[in-house]
Amino acid sequence: MTRVTTDLKLTRINLKIFIPLIFISVGLLGAFNHALWRDEMQGWMVAWRSDGWLDLWKNNAPSGHPILWSALVYTFKDLTKSPLSMQLLQWFLGSAAIVCFWRWNPLPIWQKTLFTFGYFPFWEYFLICRHYVLAELLTFVFCSTYSLRRKSYLPSAICIGLLTNTHAFAWAIAFAIGVALISEWIFSPYQRIAYKRNKFWSLDLLASIFIAFTLVAFAAFSLIQVKDSASINFLDYDPRHFLRVFGRIFGGFFLIVPNYRRWIDLFICALIGGFTLLITINFLRKSRMAITFFLSGILALFFFNYFIYLGIGSRHYGYYFLLFIAAVWLAIHPSENSELEILKMTSIKKKSFENLFPYLLTLSLSVHFAAGLHRTTTDFFIPYSAGKATANYIKNQGLQDLDIFATRDVEVSTVSGYL
Repeated sequence: MTRVTTDLKLTRINLKIFIPLIFISVGLLGAFNHALWRDEMQGWMVAWRSDGWLDLWKNNAPSGHPILWSALVYTFKDLTKSPLSMQLLQWFLGSAAIVCFWRWNPLPIWQKTLFTFGYFPFWEYFLICRHYVLAELLTFVFCSTYSLRRKSYLPSAICIGLLTNTHAFAWAIAFAIGVALISEWIFSPYQRIAYKRNKFWSLDLLASIFIAFTLVAFAAFSLIQVKDSASINFLDYDPRHFLRVFGRIFGGFFLIVPNYRRWIDLFICALIGGFTLLITINFLRKSRMAITFFLSGILALFFFNYFIYLGIGSRHYGYYFLLFIAAVWLAIHPSENSELEILKMTSIKKKSFENLFPYLLTLSLSVHFAAGLHRTTTDFFIPYSAGKATANYIKNQGLQDLDIFATRDVEVSTVSGYL
């Protein structure tokens, strides 16, 4: 019996190493194979054409995004002196996020595997070179360092500050972390007692607030530069738009966004999405931190989508999925004294609303898994953009030094970047 137990432990350890290695290896091959499209290439050209940090700030401003991603690309641009530098950076960050996930997330191995090769971690936030990978990595770093809040808030403060410097949508995750930590401080005497065992707790608290506030203020300043591109109207109510935004939550869970021109699509997805939220909330309510994090993050992102910017692709509603995964992580964290058994889908004779959550989680992860394998595999055989092939053709014909006139910017910026 002891030998069987030992063999099972060794098998689990081997899988925990082997599966992330497959992910990392495929990602490295993908980095060399993936053809960039406009938005990816724009990030590279902002960094490549900047002669200094001030120049980088000016070039990044029109993008409407904080500067953290551009700063990282600028730092590593001379690695290969080509867009491959950015792709290798993306690969490293995406790999770090998954290593972090496998090392500290308490989900069962099979559910970790479904997530790892899912649509967002394996494709959208891994092979496609955008700043979204930073939001994924920082969210996972916060969850991984979650237990450290008993001694220091510095790791959480850094995560909050850096998240606001990745993307406007990531502010919802930063807000969720902040609200969860503040609510725990107010309502949990145990947290206050544990934290104050650190004789430098007051200094740690002041330093954490200062770091978070400074980084958030810097991110806000960078976004103010493009304030004219956003319109806000808190008095306007549009039921179709409300359901359309709600459809983004449904898309985060199941990668399907309803056709906003069809009321029937909006209503069906709203009903399924609402039921999905109820099941999730019912499970997360066991952990005050998890439920506070999830609800504050979902509401913050929902209001942002409704009043400021809806988002135009899966990369944007993927933040709902990140909030979902992070909330589950917090709920089953050892420090929350939660039962992990509920996620193992063992046969339970007594039926209850709560027992639906393991099936919901597995269904969501399975949908993402199928989509992730499909998109990543497709990328190896069908170029994501024809820009690279076009640039190579121009070079092969010896035309790269001639004046070139072309339209549209979607296609041309990629070609010019490769040239």
